[in-house]
Amino acid sequence: MTITTSFTTMSTFASIKSLSVKRVAQADAKKAQADAKKAAKQAQADAKQAEKKAQADAKKAAKQAQADAKQSQSVKHDNYSQEVLQKRYKMYLDKYMETAKLIETGLPIRHENPPEDITENITKFIINKHDNDPSCKWAKSMGLKGDLYSDKYKDAPPEVKAFTSNGPSQFGPKKKFGVLYFLDMREWLQDIIVLWRVNLTNDSPEWKKIKMNKTQTHEDQCDEGRRPHISWDKIYPQIAEHCVKVYEGTFENIFTN
Repeated sequence: MTITTSFTTMSTFASIKSLSVKRVAQADAKKAQADAKKAAKQAQADAKQAEKKAQADAKKAAKQAQADAKQSQSVKHDNYSQEVLQKRYKMYLDKYMETAKLIETGLPIRHENPPEDITENITKFIINKHDNDPSCKWAKSMGLKGDLYSDKYKDAPPEVKAFTSNGPSQFGPKKKFGVLYFLDMREWLQDIIVLWRVNLTNDSPEWKKIKMNKTQTHEDQCDEGRRPHISWDKIYPQIAEHCVKVYEGTFENIFTN
């Protein structure tokens, strides 16, 4: 009797173990099926998202292409020629000398700064002839924003700062530029013009860290929405390693290589 009971107990345990193994296998299979279903659903979602992104990118690219084509069609030829600049320069010089005569009589009259079309086109011709960039054009003549246009600086255009005294130049807090040119005309009446190229952008750390005063940098004042004012003589020592003297000479020689 004892032997039979023991055998029956062992048989029952075996049946329970078999059932348990079967249930575990079923649970594993069910989990695997759920995981597969979840993975398939995620794959579908990812594919849908990828397709949506591809469509959005294609739409954006098409829109940009249309904008580029429209801009290309609207871009005009730069008609500001050497002859035009020579004429405008002489007009400004003659007016300056006539004003000087009036000032000598004691009248409280101030000289006008050279018009931007003159300074920007002096810079343009120097860049064309002495900075190896024949693509440089006067932006305004071409219906574009900014001072100059150049194939070398597509993301942000060249910026020109001209000065005839030791006074400060000013910079817009949100102004973007791909390169900066300083046109030194302090000795223009002696027929000496100097052009410096600063190989920095408005986002360059070296430019942002320029000290405007004892406590503030260029970036600090821009963040406050102010227009930083600083002279070339205070800029140059801080970033001299990024500055290149492109030209120093007479007005007429800007047109020759």
